[in-house]
Amino acid sequence: MKKKRLAFVDYWSHQSTRSGDFLREIFLEKFEITDFWWKEKNRVPLEELNKFDYIFFFHVMFPHQILRKLKNKKLMWAPMYDALNFRNSFFRSIFWKQISNLGIKVLKFSDKISDNIENEKIDSLKLNYYIKPNVISSFKNQSRLNIFFWDRGRIKLEEWLNLFNKNDINQILYFPKPDPGRKIDKLNHTNILKEYNFKMIEKSFMPKDEFISIMEKYNVFIAPRKKEGIGMSIVEAISRGIYIVGYNDSTMNEYILNDKIGFIFDKETKGKINLDDVIKNYDLRNENAKINHIKWLEDKKKIIPLLEKDTHNAKQAHFFLLFLLDDIKFFLKRLFKFNFNY
Repeated sequence: MKKKRLAFVDYWSHQSTRSGDFLREIFLEKFEITDFWWKEKNRVPLEELNKFDYIFFFHVMFPHQILRKLKNKKLMWAPMYDALNFRNSFFRSIFWKQISNLGIKVLKFSDKISDNIENEKIDSLKLNYYIKPNVISSFKNQSRLNIFFWDRGRIKLEEWLNLFNKNDINQILYFPKPDPGRKIDKLNHTNILKEYNFKMIEKSFMPKDEFISIMEKYNVFIAPRKKEGIGMSIVEAISRGIYIVGYNDSTMNEYILNDKIGFIFDKETKGKINLDDVIKNYDLRNENAKINHIKWLEDKKKIIPLLEKDTHNAKQAHFFLLFLLDDIKFFLKRLFKFNFNY
């Protein structure tokens, strides 16, 4: 039997990181997949998308005046929490009402996305992604902290460095590779580098395999952003029993539930990280990763049935008004060059 066709619409920068491949693997079991790499000024033509039986949006979402012209109503979206930036609660409410009216199913990888989805009765599935655990036996021989920090220009050194007792640290590996549009503060080479035994990675790019092989030598990983859609580097670290230090927001505070797995901080945090929590609980962290990976294997089986589920009927009473407001918003955007996010 010939497989049905699925358009996988992804953000252009993921073409190198391949962060959506774990979902592609799931869809490949049943569908023939065609990838489309989206840029704001180079959107996928409607006539192309209308050729497919199903359309899946990873991270990105097209404006509603485009989506409502799609003939295909078997649509699913995996939004990323760190990219959902609304000007105010009014636009957020309108946005999710439009998603509901279009019958788009949603994969939720963050609890923070859930509130509006539940209010609008959008067909959705809550998931936490976990990789199969990969035991790193050498961690049991480490009596001090070896810290890996990928500086993406989102978290500053002073925000997390004082969480540690200096004498507990053996080495800090520092990889200064900021996200596009971000800058990194220069380190104080005479003080910080020597005082905390910094080792620098002098590269502009690191392939994933090399990144993982380096990560596996360090028993502490500093989550590099304050908000994450999923946090693929965090998921990789968790699967190896590495202790995660992350900012108190999604998805870090959804993966890190106690001080033996990792440490959550914000500007109000006063305490220090306990050395014993890191070096004596590797088996506990590995067992936690194993249990949650088994849950992921069960939960992911629900993704395709949700995609194939018949779309609920649109709320016709609200339909015209919702999309009239949408048209007005984008008219104002063009006229005054307002920056409306979503």
